[in-house]
Amino acid sequence: MQEVFSSEQSVELVRLWRHRQRLSSEEMGSMYRIVGGALRTCNPPELQALGEGRQELVAQFIYVKVLRLDADPDEADDAARREASGHSAPTNAFALCAYFRRYLIDCTRASAFRRKLSIGDQISESQFEAQVGAADSADDELAEHGLSAGAVHAAARAFIATLPEPERILLCEGFGREAEGGLAGIASRHLIASYHYRAGRLGLVHKREGLPADYARTTLGRWITQTLGIAIDADNMGAILQVFKILGAEASCA
Repeated sequence: MQEVFSSEQSVELVRLWRHRQRLSSEEMGSMYRIVGGALRTCNPPELQALGEGRQELVAQFIYVKVLRLDADPDEADDAARREASGHSAPTNAFALCAYFRRYLIDCTRASAFRRKLSIGDQISESQFEAQVGAADSADDELAEHGLSAGAVHAAARAFIATLPEPERILLCEGFGREAEGGLAGIASRHLIASYHYRAGRLGLVHKREGLPADYARTTLGRWITQTLGIAIDADNMGAILQVFKILGAEASCA
């Protein structure tokens, strides 16, 4: 049975939706609770088709489509102006469920869905290993960018050390090791609030329709482009995969 909103919840949802690009932390929490509660009994068939955890998909939906936390500032401003009148704001759980289903349909239409990190084209774990193994050595790939494996190892250790503790835990357990329960499990064990937002901002998760330029704006993306000098581009995938392999090794030891 579909969740039923009280009149107070409907009013609060519309109010928050009207300025969802400029919410305070407390308001974000309220929005998350309202939308999460509305979707508790929403079970569109696409959930099974994607084969991913329900909690993770709901968190992705709220992060990408509701709070729009990874939207470009100009895009966010345009959206805020369009929604200022509140005409596009959902007012009940049925509308939110329909919105969630549209998001899932968009996901099923994308190519090669994987839970692994995506940059441009999606890659699976086996493809990752194949591409890494195909290189003569890490130094061969990295030398094209004026780097060596040793230099990247040192840069990775320095990068990990600069991260705030919640992000460092997510990186070390979610990227460096195969953590039980995924990011949600890590967040639960370490009491990390807003874990999906933190992971998205860091670069551990990336919306499926996102472009390489979107990933370049994450913390990991900026480290790769600005510190290591490797552009986020399909032509540089070999070097980027070597960087991820090295970062994963350092994260596992941190």
